[in-house]
Amino acid sequence: MSDAQTALDWWNPKIDWDCEAGKLLQKLFSNIPNKPAEITVFGSAALQLCFKREFLSADVDFLSRTDYNELIHHLELGKGQTEFYLEQPPAKTFIVAVDWRDRAYTEVIDGISVIFPHPIDILTSKVKRLEFKDLQAFFLVKELTGHPTEEEMIHSLQGVVDMYRPAFDEENPGGDPIANTQRLWIDFFSKKIDVRKQIIAPALEDRQKYYDPLSPEKKELIKKLMNEKSAPLPP
Repeated sequence: MSDAQTALDWWNPKIDWDCEAGKLLQKLFSNIPNKPAEITVFGSAALQLCFKREFLSADVDFLSRTDYNELIHHLELGKGQTEFYLEQPPAKTFIVAVDWRDRAYTEVIDGISVIFPHPIDILTSKVKRLEFKDLQAFFLVKELTGHPTEEEMIHSLQGVVDMYRPAFDEENPGGDPIANTQRLWIDFFSKKIDVRKQIIAPALEDRQKYYDPLSPEKKELIKKLMNEKSAPLPP
């Protein structure tokens, strides 16, 4: 993985609060008792708000440190209560690089700080599942921005390389990320990709520079500390 960060200056957010997702969120915002508050909108609803109001999804996914599930149910805005509904899943469902906030956009409305992850992070989080509507999201962003490029997607997927590790026996894997990445490259970039060679190996090699306990730098540091420890004390 290159040390240089991929430039992601192709997103100029203009939030459409009059779209269906925006109206639904504002119903929640107007009933949140303790303000200011903060939520993160992700998934297809974020793309509807940021790009195209016609890009519909069944729900609006958002994250927050505050649990709003009881309020959502009280307002009858949850799953099974209305056709287009709000859902607050666990944060772990948003598979994203640790530095995603550096690329995010925040807008305050009705006392609520609403965070929108960069589109490339939203798209990357869709790779593990990669249903048909997830592929549609890639083509929507490409149509309106010309991005992401192959280089940008490789860099972004390297940031979530642990997604490619085998799932626990007790875990619902929710899709095969390696097979999905290969399918994405064929359908979206019209070419093949060696996931292990182009994404996994470079990411692990880059990480190993800093976490390998037997690295030469750490060996030298341990040797220095041991020498200092064994040196005789001054009289």
